[in-house]
Amino acid sequence: MSSLVNNTDNDTDELPQEKRYGIYWCILALALILLCLLPFQTPLINTQRGWFLQPMFGSSVGLSLLVIFTSVRVIQSIKDGFLKRWNVIESLFETLSSYRTALISAVLFFVYINSLSVLGFTLSTLLFTTTLLWLSRLLDRTWFLASLGTLIEMILIFRVGVSLWLPDVWLYSLLPDSWSDIANQYL
Repeated sequence: MSSLVNNTDNDTDELPQEKRYGIYWCILALALILLCLLPFQTPLINTQRGWFLQPMFGSSVGLSLLVIFTSVRVIQSIKDGFLKRWNVIESLFETLSSYRTALISAVLFFVYINSLSVLGFTLSTLLFTTTLLWLSRLLDRTWFLASLGTLIEMILIFRVGVSLWLPDVWLYSLLPDSWSDIANQYL
């Protein structure tokens, strides 16, 4: 019975975790920078259907909502006195280390998007999904075959069913002409 009492005493000795607001400051700064760059990065198109079809409309709504909700947390951090004890470098490293999986996934997605024109949809997607499976420690025969099957279904739906074709790929231009045409059509 005394061992049960000792175990419960140890549970109450834990220190309360300090709230970390550094990520909200980083997100707010990044969202504000992206909002400022939006008019320079998104062209206006001539359309008769309405202003809501402009390419920058969706991004500006999303970024504005991100700014509003992170501003609430930033204001809360100011009320909690976060700035008085805030070490910028230490907080940045704590923030980055606790969100490393999300950051690695974001970098991999950036590499994936930029590799589409070089490696093609099939090879880029297969490398991207297997890398994410490997990072999440789920890469085995079952998940690889599921990923490959899903990729084949996507190719059949979009290329054969919908007739959506991506531009020719740089890697396939190194192949002979007849092989290059087949690779660009189906890979």
